[in-house]
Amino acid sequence: MNKNIKILVTGGAGYIGSTLIPLLLNEGFKVTVYDNFYFNQNPLLDLCSNKNLEVIRGDICNFDEINKILPKFDVIIPLAALVGAPACKVNPTLTKLINYDAQMNIVNNSSTNQMVIYPNTNSGYGISSNSEMCTEESPLNPISEYGITKCKI
Repeated sequence: MNKNIKILVTGGAGYIGSTLIPLLLNEGFKVTVYDNFYFNQNPLLDLCSNKNLEVIRGDICNFDEINKILPKFDVIIPLAALVGAPACKVNPTLTKLINYDAQMNIVNNSSTNQMVIYPNTNSGYGISSNSEMCTEESPLNPISEYGITKCKI
């Protein structure tokens, strides 16, 4: 794989991103984290000296801002989201803006030359009808607003 690939990870300082970013850097990729640091977290602090890491404090809901930088990347991994059923239930309007509208903005403003890797979580699969494990072939059956918005994308 070409190590000159430029990867944008929105929400890169979050739960999944903070685990994914070191792995991508260890593989030699050029990674830009785009995060609003809403919880004042700093899980990437030990990576700041890596020459292949750029961190941008920004909000994916600022469409003009995110759309300006999207063309610079070969791969986009949108992880920024309002996560979990309880958090999404508190403010459904904000949930839709972050988890659907902002994600669709990224999809609609990326080119066919870019790869968008959009992970879904177990929230997309909901509760299975029996005790079998979910796989990528399992039908989507979201039961929370978080899961519903993830699946709609």
